[in-house]
Amino acid sequence: MTSPHLLPGSAHFHVIEEPAYAPSGSGEHLYVEIEKEGLTTDEVATTLARTFGVKAMNVGFAGRKDRHAITRQWFSILGGREADATNIPKTFSKGRLAVFTVARHGNKIRVGHLAGNRFRLGLGGVSDIGALQTAFARLAATGLINRFGAQRFGFGGVNLRIAAAWGAGHLDEALALVVDPSGNWHAGEPLPSRFRLGPEGKVIAALKHGAKPEQALSRAEDLRKLIASAAQAAIFNAILDARVSAGLSHRLRVGDLACTRDGASFLVDVARLDEVNARAAPGVLDAIATAPMPGVWRLTPSLEVLAEERAWSANTGIDWAWFGIKAAFESPGGRRPLVVPFKDHPRVEQIDGVTWVTFTLPSGAFATEALQQAGVTLPTDRSVQRPPTSSG
Repeated sequence: MTSPHLLPGSAHFHVIEEPAYAPSGSGEHLYVEIEKEGLTTDEVATTLARTFGVKAMNVGFAGRKDRHAITRQWFSILGGREADATNIPKTFSKGRLAVFTVARHGNKIRVGHLAGNRFRLGLGGVSDIGALQTAFARLAATGLINRFGAQRFGFGGVNLRIAAAWGAGHLDEALALVVDPSGNWHAGEPLPSRFRLGPEGKVIAALKHGAKPEQALSRAEDLRKLIASAAQAAIFNAILDARVSAGLSHRLRVGDLACTRDGASFLVDVARLDEVNARAAPGVLDAIATAPMPGVWRLTPSLEVLAEERAWSANTGIDWAWFGIKAAFESPGGRRPLVVPFKDHPRVEQIDGVTWVTFTLPSGAFATEALQQAGVTLPTDRSVQRPPTSSG
């Protein structure tokens, strides 16, 4: 007997970005709304810089979107000309890319300039659509457990291995994993001839020009931020899992640092404890526990809760000190909610033998986690194309 599963291939995974604001129509930044397939966000950004003749740092985007999906998102190009936008699809030798909208605005799009993402996901093996609708309705009431998906940690978790080496000062080891995530390349050996785009490509290019490991890594700020975010995510997931296991996903304690549905932070005190927990209940979700993304952010829970969080994350092998001032992964840090409400409730429908689930999540939440929490199995390789599975 089959069970609900996400169908492989980009045709069954659609993402449309909901920007935090609309372009004003004037300004020095050209805004381009692009639909891509078979391409990473970094590959698009690098090629846009080349197409418009600007530095890579002058191309902005709000968040990285899945390669194995049909995704629509906005990019900004400082000094970009509208006339050059027609050339964008011609510059890509692989994948598929289309330009939907071209406009102007006064500032660069930066990571986080995002209201949410709308998903449309194709499932097979659905023999009881009513049971699937019930599972998603239950998830909408409880909210999504806000775990970081596996894609945050790179293929096979390589980003965490890089983080552990880099944070501990083992730069040769970190560099070797950047060059070859499989671990088969070592410092001093000939560099791979294959061209790489994105932040990893900048590191390899620096090495080809004779840079030492520390110099090569220092020239890829985007890579440092990417690896730091993976390390922060590992700490967050460890604390989240510990709270869930302890029955604390929807229950707050004195000394917890919570937030409202709109993201306003507050410290839970004894006088408000009962009221806060009533607001944290499924179906309400207006008081939500948080866990740390370590950094220099000063708003923290009580010392007792903070000590507990550090103990819960100890098995990650990631040192919180790595995110401090002038440390390897210096970061602003912050707190991330353990639970997130859907921006709109999931809708389930069957079309031509495929069951489609549509929902919108806030920025930073993972659609793959929503599927798994509703009992949907993910394919081991989402890049594989297969015929649609008929529903029973």
